Amino acid sequence: MDRLSSFFRTRYVLVTCIVILSVFLRFWAADNLRTDFDEPVYLGNAFDYAAMIRTGDWDSVIDYREVIEHPPLVKLLYSLPILTMGEQADWSSALFISRMVSVVFGALAVLLLALIDPLAGGLLAVQTLVVKYTSQAYLEALPLFAMILSVYALLRSKRALDGWFWLSAAALGLTAAGKYSYAPILFVILYLYFSEKKYRWRELVVYLLVIGITFWVLNPTLYRDPLNRLYESLFFHPGYAQSQHVQTSGYNWYQPLLWVSRSWVYEWHPGEIFYYGFDGLIFIFGIIGLRFEWFQRRWVVVWIVTSMA
Repeated sequence: MDRLSSFFRTRYVLVTCIVILSVFLRFWAADNLRTDFDEPVYLGNAFDYAAMIRTGDWDSVIDYREVIEHPPLVKLLYSLPILTMGEQADWSSALFISRMVSVVFGALAVLLLALIDPLAGGLLAVQTLVVKYTSQAYLEALPLFAMILSVYALLRSKRALDGWFWLSAAALGLTAAGKYSYAPILFVILYLYFSEKKYRWRELVVYLLVIGITFWVLNPTLYRDPLNRLYESLFFHPGYAQSQHVQTSGYNWYQPLLWVSRSWVYEWHPGEIFYYGFDGLIFIFGIIGLRFEWFQRRWVVVWIVTSMA
């Protein structure tokens, strides 16, 4: 009993240190990184939403067609602090507060992953791409948190239809409502559902229904003409991938592997990020770890492969 108690105390201290480190790195990045490419776009959307909400123009909120390739949830979230600042809200204050929203959800994502596996949480805390995109006014932090929450809750679930089961489904709906590109976590969920938990098909129908309802409620754009708008939003990306802008970029199909294979953020932001990072080592350890995880936690391999694909 003493050994078990000591183990949990050590794990608690370790997770706490990891979260503190994650908050520090993200706050530093939020305070020091220059305004990035899409931040003015998303913050401009937030100012538009704040103006609509302030006047009670909910039809305009539903029909807002800027940046249709992404759900509006995160931009609506960024509009809330702008609303609290009133009509005197200035750009720099709104940008900093929106970045703080990302910092909070980014740190919460690290916390959840550290609760699943402290080593994984520690690596997520310091990986420079993750630090960058969960400390700026981008769309990543909320869906990243919700995605990991969905997995964490299903792992904690003891039986179908318990509280963790419902939380996992709702978190997956929140994930898709945050950003579509995080939705492939559904493959991991399905693998865990049938291979690890061995739950039945009947409960899966309820699980999927909760996902759909949560996604729809948190995506006001779909309140009117949902099928056409969802189609337009989802199929924007294949079309954009064939656009002149993307074609002239000259990226290969394996470019995502290159992005995670070295600490690009340090090179993108010289003088703004104070540490080089360990992205290359994390990438190498991840490749080596695939073989071991295949025999111990195969769902981790499914997670890596489907997300990269």
